[in-house]
Amino acid sequence: MPTIRVLPPGLVNQIAAGEVVERPASVVKELVENALDAGATSIAVEVEDGGLSLVRVADDGRGMDRDDALLALERHATSKLRDADGLAAISTLGFRGEAVPAIASVARVRIDTTHADGEAGTRVEIEGGEVAGVAGVARRRGTTVEVRDLFFNTPARRKFMRAPATEAGHVTEAMVRLLLAREGVGFTLRSGGRPVLAVRPGEELAERTAQAIGREAARHLVRVDASRGPIAVRGVVTSPDHSQATGRSLYLFVNGRYVRDRAAAHAVLRAYAGVLPPGRQPAGALFVEMPLDRVDVNVHPQKLEVRFAEPREVQDALHHAVAAALRSAPWLGAPSRGAPGPQVATDGRAGAPASPSASEDAASVLAWARAIHPPEGSGAELPLRREDDAGAPRLPLPASDAATPAGYFASLRYIGQHARTYLVCAAPGGGLVILDQHASHERLLFHRIRAAMAGRALQVQPFLVPQVVTLPPPVARALEGAAAELLRLGLEVEPFGGDAFAVKGAPAILGGAELAPLLTDLAQQIEQLGRGSAVDEALHDLAATMACHSAVRANQELGADEARALLAGLDAADFKARCPHGRPVVFEIPLAELERRVGRR
Repeated sequence: MPTIRVLPPGLVNQIAAGEVVERPASVVKELVENALDAGATSIAVEVEDGGLSLVRVADDGRGMDRDDALLALERHATSKLRDADGLAAISTLGFRGEAVPAIASVARVRIDTTHADGEAGTRVEIEGGEVAGVAGVARRRGTTVEVRDLFFNTPARRKFMRAPATEAGHVTEAMVRLLLAREGVGFTLRSGGRPVLAVRPGEELAERTAQAIGREAARHLVRVDASRGPIAVRGVVTSPDHSQATGRSLYLFVNGRYVRDRAAAHAVLRAYAGVLPPGRQPAGALFVEMPLDRVDVNVHPQKLEVRFAEPREVQDALHHAVAAALRSAPWLGAPSRGAPGPQVATDGRAGAPASPSASEDAASVLAWARAIHPPEGSGAELPLRREDDAGAPRLPLPASDAATPAGYFASLRYIGQHARTYLVCAAPGGGLVILDQHASHERLLFHRIRAAMAGRALQVQPFLVPQVVTLPPPVARALEGAAAELLRLGLEVEPFGGDAFAVKGAPAILGGAELAPLLTDLAQQIEQLGRGSAVDEALHDLAATMACHSAVRANQELGADEARALLAGLDAADFKARCPHGRPVVFEIPLAELERRVGRR
């Protein structure tokens, strides 16, 4: 008996099915992609038992004649690729020619197809990969594929399928990815006889995204539209006022193809640095358009992964496009609760609410205010200036010739300080605005530190006498050799023997911040930098730490001039409604809500 033998075609097709057909959702994906490649403008999908009993996909695209319908059942038979040169510029969703024969090898399949209206149609029936019959059929232009009893002849595969409800969920997710990718195509999905999804041809992305991520999340959408070199990025993402525990609701498409790419998703997340709490993720749909020869889609059997010629240029394009959209988007003034559908502003961007809701009572507001600020004595806050400088302002007042842009905060009338932690202001419309003084000042300082770092203009104040700081041994070891990183932050630090360091200069913006706890925090973050964190991310964290240590703390008295100076500076800061760690720091209670509370409305 020979050791090596050629496998029979039926077994080869079943092996291919193991790669291409993971579950019923894979069948839906492959068949709908074929319909899209055929130019369909309307696609109807129906499943029973999560697709295990039935998957039916009907389209109005270019159908097939009899010969093509039979040829489509052969492995590697495709109309979408002619030669090897075509692999360098693939624009279609399917091109391997494996899907239909792979599906037909593990199910009972019927294909009804007509090439053009008025022509005779063809029906082909296949069972377990073998053609069981060919006949004529009356059908308008397009194709209908019915797949019944999936994995009926491979019981080992069938037993690994999940419950029908679970498989139906995977089918819905596959359809969501497809309907997001093709705004010009109408889609319907029925599961167990019930409608699940429905979008009309031409229905805009905001509405389709609402079906993907939910109506509540869609109320916070921000439009993204930017180009960087040969790469264009468009789509929608949620503002920082809405986030989720996982990244599964962030959909990424490359040249119209849904892909999974951790590095690209992380580039999007980096754009939210400083405005999302740790562990939270944005949602949305982003479309990357790039030259076909700069991306290889032939690296995954299910075409869910791609390889970029220059991955960094794609990551940079995504990061900068999303960051620019977030910086320019309105951040205060939300649509009313219960408003239907995504509320997109007339300038193409979406408003987003601040927390908590204006309809919540005063006790809830105070509880929220306490929750967003660490309790006194937690060590998270340090004074901005030393108490021996009595009478000196603890917030940097703008210079007399400083041009403060007119904006939301400049329009507020300062009323007073509550609990020595919150600034209470009156808005022009009569509402009340409440700010967390530490977190607001922290955002302002962070903005200034980042801007100075970007322009390499961080002002360093040299000390007449170096300040010697002794640190715990683990911290001291981490800080050794980090002089370059510290200098970029405006800190001139040199080893002074043992676990001591001499600080010869510090950024003027730090004022009288305690240096020992500041250096301790910075040392821990610099240590993480050596474990693979991106330099930009690490510098973001370092700047946030500096801002936190420099900001006025909670339970600290502020004068009216200091409070007004803080308000005047905030309009120039980006992401002004959140501290660098992502916490909300300001919210408004509209006058209408106040009047409703006291029975005037």
